[in-house]
Amino acid sequence: VERIPLIILGGSDGKAADLPEAGSDKHPLTAYKGVAIRIGDRPLLEVVLDGIEDSGVFGPVFLAGPARVYGEIRDSVVRIETDGRFGENIRAAVEHVREACPGRPQAFLTCDVTLSGESLRRLVERYRSDSPNDLWFPTVRAPTRRDRLGASSWKPAYRLAPEPGKPAVGVLPGHLVIADVEALRLGFMYRLLGVGYGTRNRSINARRGALVLGMLGTLLWHDLLHVLSFRVPNLTWSVMRAGLSAASRLRDGRLSFGDLEEALKALFVKYRHRRRYPERGVRMPIVDDLDLAMDIDTVDEARERGAQVGNSGSGSSA
Repeated sequence: VERIPLIILGGSDGKAADLPEAGSDKHPLTAYKGVAIRIGDRPLLEVVLDGIEDSGVFGPVFLAGPARVYGEIRDSVVRIETDGRFGENIRAAVEHVREACPGRPQAFLTCDVTLSGESLRRLVERYRSDSPNDLWFPTVRAPTRRDRLGASSWKPAYRLAPEPGKPAVGVLPGHLVIADVEALRLGFMYRLLGVGYGTRNRSINARRGALVLGMLGTLLWHDLLHVLSFRVPNLTWSVMRAGLSAASRLRDGRLSFGDLEEALKALFVKYRHRRRYPERGVRMPIVDDLDLAMDIDTVDEARERGAQVGNSGSGSSA
């Protein structure tokens, strides 16, 4: 079976992330986490790479981040030089891998999530069983007792119904994504990811308002381009309708996984691609590997795991 190209996102939070009230006593990290966080005498990136190489399911492996920070890395890792905002780093990585591995799906993993080779193999087996798809984004079942998350207990969880009419269950976002980038509205996605990253730890209501304000100009611009190319200018309407409706039902616990998958399909997947491949779409399976959700956003989380936090220099977004 062909391996999947994997991009490790190795940027930095240029300013402290806004934490919800539950995390007001925590200390947000503003560093290149892959090198600033050390487990034993090793930078976190090395631990992440151990799991990736042990899995045997990813290749080639790319690191998107600045050479001045990361210095020498393993010969098996291809460097992508980038040091911008989150959406800019994604763009640089996607375009590089599109040229290096044309026509292949791309996987994305943040540099502050440590997963064993066995966990990564299991996740990719699930991805293949969920195929064909355009965007695969697993969620993690939240523990019934939030104190099981320790210093990460402040992380926002979302309530989604497994099926329409069924009771909602709590889930945490995972930090591995696999996408067929040729199927996606990439320009729109880069902008949305850039806006969304800065509000990732805020409430649904706060995020909805920020995303609408941040994206409206982009949507109208894309619709103008549609007019100039003699296509129906319906992006603003379709995206706003899908996004606001899903956010409202998510807030109330009335949104099912299927509903959210359809909303994300309408947001991210090109209309012509949806028409041509109706059997494909967005898949958001629930998995039970808690490590997938346990990224390190605060000094408190790093220290709880026995890690030390140093100074990696300033930067933009991870």
